Amino acid sequence: MLRLGVMKVLNTLPIHFGILEGKVKLQCELIEGRVTELNEKLNQGFLDLSVVSSFEYLQNPEQYRILPDLGVSCFGPVRSIYLFSQVPLEALAGQEIGLTAHSLTSVNLVQYLLKDLRPQYRFHTESPTRAFLLIADEAIRRFYSQQDAFVYDLGELWQRQTGLPFVFALWVVREEVYQSHAAEVHLIHRGLLESKALARSLFSEMAAKHYGQAFLRESDCLAYLQNLHYGLDDFFQQGLLRFMEEMKKLGKLATTAPLRILPA
Repeated sequence: MLRLGVMKVLNTLPIHFGILEGKVKLQCELIEGRVTELNEKLNQGFLDLSVVSSFEYLQNPEQYRILPDLGVSCFGPVRSIYLFSQVPLEALAGQEIGLTAHSLTSVNLVQYLLKDLRPQYRFHTESPTRAFLLIADEAIRRFYSQQDAFVYDLGELWQRQTGLPFVFALWVVREEVYQSHAAEVHLIHRGLLESKALARSLFSEMAAKHYGQAFLRESDCLAYLQNLHYGLDDFFQQGLLRFMEEMKKLGKLATTAPLRILPA
C-alpha cells in the first residue's frame, strides 16, 4: 500500500478535507506531518506521494513528478505567510531577519523579495529579531493579534514585483514509485481531485469546523479558504517557473528545468 503525506493546516484543507473526513476513500496509508517533515520523508523515501513545499520539488525535480491540477497558490495576498516587523520594509536594509524553521519555500521567497535590502537571516526561536517570518496557522494567529507595527504579505509582495501568481505547495510522487505503481498513483490522484472538487461545496463546513485553529471568526476563515487557489493551470505554472529562475539567479538552485507533470 502506498504512503501519502497529508497536512491538517488550513491552507491544504480544501484538498485533504474529503479524505480526512472519510467522504473520499483512498487505498493508501495516510501519514500526517508539517510540510518540512513531509518534504524530508518524501525525499528520503519514507513516503511515496505527498504535498510538499514547491521549493522541495524545484531543488530535486529529477526525483519527482507533479500531480496535475493540485496546488496551494495565490495571486496577490496569500493571507497566511507574513513578514512581521517593528520598522518599515526599507528600514530592514542590513538588519537581521528571523526565519521560521517550518518552511522551505517561504524562507527562500523572502530572500528573493528582500534581495536589494541585503539583510542578514537566522532561524528564530523564543527571542525573535525585529522582523521575522511566520507561515500558516501560526502566522494567521499573529496577524489577528495586531502586535506588530508593520506586516507584509509575501504573496502580495511577489505579485507586485512580478505580476504573477505564486505556488507555495505541490502534490508530487517519487519518480520510481510512479514507474512501478502507475495505476495506483493515478487512482490516488483521482481521489485527491475528487476531494478538491467536493470541497467547493464544503467551504462553509470547513470554516465552521476548523476556524478555531487560527481565526477568531468563522467568516474570516471562510474568506481565507476562498482566497487561495488549489489548481495548477498554465498561469500558475508560469509563476512557479519564474520562481525557479529567480532562485537560480540567487544561487539557491543549481539549474532550471521544465516542470515534470504527471501525464493525465
